[in-house]
Amino acid sequence: MIDHLFSIVPEGSSIVFDYADGRLFEEKGISNRVANMVKMAAAGGEPMKSCYSYAEIEHLLEKSGLLIYEHLSPTQIHNVYFDNRNDYLSAFETIHYLHAVKK
Repeated sequence: MIDHLFSIVPEGSSIVFDYADGRLFEEKGISNRVANMVKMAAAGGEPMKSCYSYAEIEHLLEKSGLLIYEHLSPTQIHNVYFDNRNDYLSAFETIHYLHAVKK
């Protein structure tokens, strides 16, 4: 999908998405929420089948002519968006945010 999409858009175009790291199918998460997310996606007809290391996602994007502009790990996501909360919400243990730009 990324190859096709970025073959038809101009230089400077960007994409923002999240992706699961290699711990997706091993990590249970707080109160089993990672495991439950995987189960709910499958029950909804969209099973989670892929997970990537940073090196793998970087290579995939580079192959499509994209450069990583910003990458946030689960810890960074938590620190930026959840650290000062007074409730139970926190970043998912296996999900990364990524912003990539076409060269």
